[in-house]
Amino acid sequence: MLLLVTIPVFASDSKSDQPTTKPTEFSINQVLDDVYALVDSENVKLFNEKNVEMDKELKELFDVSILRSKLEQFYTMLFYISRYASIGKDEFIIDRDSTIKLLISSEVFTNREFPKRISKVYLFRHSRERPFYKVLFDGDRVELNLNKGDGYGISREGMRQQAKALVFYGSFSFCLKKNGENVEAFDFEDVDLYGFFGSRGFINVDINYVAVRSVEFHKGSEMALVRAKVSRREFEINEHTWLLALVTRFVTDKSLQPLDW
Repeated sequence: MLLLVTIPVFASDSKSDQPTTKPTEFSINQVLDDVYALVDSENVKLFNEKNVEMDKELKELFDVSILRSKLEQFYTMLFYISRYASIGKDEFIIDRDSTIKLLISSEVFTNREFPKRISKVYLFRHSRERPFYKVLFDGDRVELNLNKGDGYGISREGMRQQAKALVFYGSFSFCLKKNGENVEAFDFEDVDLYGFFGSRGFINVDINYVAVRSVEFHKGSEMALVRAKVSRREFEINEHTWLLALVTRFVTDKSLQPLDW
């Protein structure tokens, strides 16, 4: 028996029109200033001097005339920080205050208050082209509501699939790499997508927790190649058959879709 549970992740056919914060005027110069102001926990600057190549990459990344998702901007900016930082360390903690200032000025989160929940950021870059980030939060369970709290929804498999929030379990870690011109985030840990997923038909399935395995952002678009599967926490929290638990352990959903948070 083949059981398919379609996972739309952040795909949407409905978006909220209600603003959550007062609009601000985006400034790429402020973003660059905040990148160069980054220091580690020992107050050592991540960048000793301006990097022309990084400036070019970041200006293109945040070009408001090009339609991009905030997710792509977030992960790609972190990739560039690892690639171009001149600090002579392979492992370090990035200063919290300068990190939060950058995340707010770059507007990579729709909810400008969310970065303030971050308590610590570790960067491991024994390979600058394949960095590992670990983000710690100020609580054991931190939620980031999607689409200003309205979530993202799409009708598939005979039911309304609705992605409501990202759930972080005290921390959040991932690796980054380049695939051609695209940045891919992968090996996610301690984060699930919460919502209402599943299927209706010969077999009815209801799922609340989905684990995203990897996301490859297609440069200069809102599209991304997403690999996801049913989270193991789904079976810790909700009651399911042993067969569903077994099948979903090996089944990964792969889809190309619009993506954002």
